[in-house]
Amino acid sequence: MKKLAILAPCILPVPASKGGAVEELITCIINQNEISKAFAIDLYTIADSSYSLKSYSCTNIIPISFDTITLKLDKVFDKYYRTVKDKSAKRVFDKRIIEEFLARSSKMEESYFAVIIENQMSMAAELLKATGFSRDYPIYLHMHNDVDIYRSPEYIEFLAKYGVQFIAVSEYIKSQVLKYSSDAVVHILKNGISFDDYSPVRKKPDGKIRFLYAGRVIPTKGVAELIDAFSVMQSRLPSGMQGNVLLDIIGFSDKPTKYEKQIYSKANMYGTGISCHKRLLTKQMAEKYNEYDIVVMPTVDEEPFGLVALETIAKGLPLITTNSGAIPEVVGDGAVIVDKNADFISNLAAEMTHLATDEEYRTALGKKAYNSARRTVEFDINTYYYRLVNILDTKCSQGTISVIVPVYNVENQLERCLQSLISQTYTQLEIILVDDGSADNSGDICEKYAAKDSRIKVIHQENKGLSGARNSGLDVATGEYIFFLDSDDYLDVTTIEKMMAQANRCNADIVACGFAHVYDNGTKSPFTSSAPAQYSGREAVLQMMTTNNICSTAWNKLYKADLWKDIRFPAGRLHEDEATTYKLLFNANLVAYLPECLYKYYQRDDSIMNAGLAKRYRDYILACKERIRFFKDNNYMAAMDQSILSLLEYIKYVYRNIDADKKDCIKKLYKDLLKEYGIPTSIERQKRLALMVWGFISY
Repeated sequence: MKKLAILAPCILPVPASKGGAVEELITCIINQNEISKAFAIDLYTIADSSYSLKSYSCTNIIPISFDTITLKLDKVFDKYYRTVKDKSAKRVFDKRIIEEFLARSSKMEESYFAVIIENQMSMAAELLKATGFSRDYPIYLHMHNDVDIYRSPEYIEFLAKYGVQFIAVSEYIKSQVLKYSSDAVVHILKNGISFDDYSPVRKKPDGKIRFLYAGRVIPTKGVAELIDAFSVMQSRLPSGMQGNVLLDIIGFSDKPTKYEKQIYSKANMYGTGISCHKRLLTKQMAEKYNEYDIVVMPTVDEEPFGLVALETIAKGLPLITTNSGAIPEVVGDGAVIVDKNADFISNLAAEMTHLATDEEYRTALGKKAYNSARRTVEFDINTYYYRLVNILDTKCSQGTISVIVPVYNVENQLERCLQSLISQTYTQLEIILVDDGSADNSGDICEKYAAKDSRIKVIHQENKGLSGARNSGLDVATGEYIFFLDSDDYLDVTTIEKMMAQANRCNADIVACGFAHVYDNGTKSPFTSSAPAQYSGREAVLQMMTTNNICSTAWNKLYKADLWKDIRFPAGRLHEDEATTYKLLFNANLVAYLPECLYKYYQRDDSIMNAGLAKRYRDYILACKERIRFFKDNNYMAAMDQSILSLLEYIKYVYRNIDADKKDCIKKLYKDLLKEYGIPTSIERQKRLALMVWGFISY
């Protein structure tokens, strides 16, 4: 069974013995997992005595305890962050939760298949920092609330940068995430209810018209505005109805807040017309709806989903609500929507009056609401768990992978390369061998292997160079994924299987693996980083230029084929990878890095990369210039600056290694480039100074 970690907010207990919308949804997940047994779940949640009443076979509850000082500190910090408002809020006990998570995960033989962090971005940020941004498992931030101090734009950008994926409860929340980070990978998992608990309302006639507000009693929910609208409505009612139209407000805390006290006081002004009640559990609320004629949800802020709205229309109750956030996408045409931004109280009062005085209108709206709720399959809580499973576990796709192998005069290494391909444990391959005008027996070897393996296609062409050979392969490839293998290199037999599994596991558009240099004497020397990682496409570009994990090579990567739709290698040039790979990474949503050295990079004296600098440095400079222009056009200044730095550092490298009679020419080129691009402003001060000095004192 695959291991799944769920990190609850640790505010209320899970299972949800004390309520909480997020906690009840997590409870739904672990309950349904008991039936399907898709995962072995480790649930990290706040310690509570109620856990002794529950027993799970597929969920291990890991209670997190907090000392009194930590709890008091977090209350102080919460008040501070809500006062300042321009900072991303942090919680002291996030560290305690992550410490427990890391202590437990470090003892596991295999890492978690996936980690879900429920609603707390500060916790996700803490996990990234605590792991040094290195992990092989995907992290999902399940976002139930709108952007605020705990789910800030700063957090969104930071999490997306390091490959955290978002699960949004609505299209509205998805749009909010993408507004602050266009790089973010966002899945939709709409909340749901059990329609069995929401049979049509059956209120007994009592001569009264009863309005209901149910939800948190906080300023953004528009409770004060509702009371004002109720007062205006009373003044508009026929004299015979006054005194027979009532409003119940359900959702007060056990210990009233300052705002709740204000609402109590405001409601008391109307005597028996308005009643205030403490919050109820979901199942209690489902039954309570039967006492009412009309529900009002007067949210004045943006609503991330609108569970009360869904519950209301599922009961077939007339609903008056606002154009807040996700509410229109939840209710559809099954409710009256009032514009919260235009004469709100007066218009709200008008709709309340209309529904209170027109029984036929109430009945018609109730029927429309009931049908509207049931038209959307995603609103059925019985599908919630399986929709989540589909996000987390896409199953290992057995789609075809096109492996493109450019072949040119490698008769001594080619059979080793091809044998490693046809022996792959992942068998759904399209192997495209492009014989690029070889003068030795390479073409014959290609045909020999094609005769014994039907997955192999051979293209014979006049010599077009490495770029031309790869492009010919791309032009005929039919696979869902693309992989390049140079004909003097080879793979571990599990390479494609492991990379494909990671692509599915992480929803990655590109997976890069580690590689090792191999020599004729059998020596293997790992070149790449040993730390697994995941990045947004834009961050992967920076990683390519600054670390040795992603790297600019085309051949240690598995790509989704559609990334290549409008991209080809530059014909007739060297350093073709430098001119191409960054475009693929930039266009990817998510890039995963597997550190295992699955690709074997053969080192030979006559390879292209070992050719003289004088023959190839101009192509590298051209590739860098194109890259600088590309990032400038795409307004990605950090990558543009890093590209300028790479170019200038490369010129210094050429100067140190080229023949003495060409050094003056290279030094002049450096000064010209420095004049053209300037010194990048975003890099460290020490590096900026070194670049400036080198123009005068070359070393």
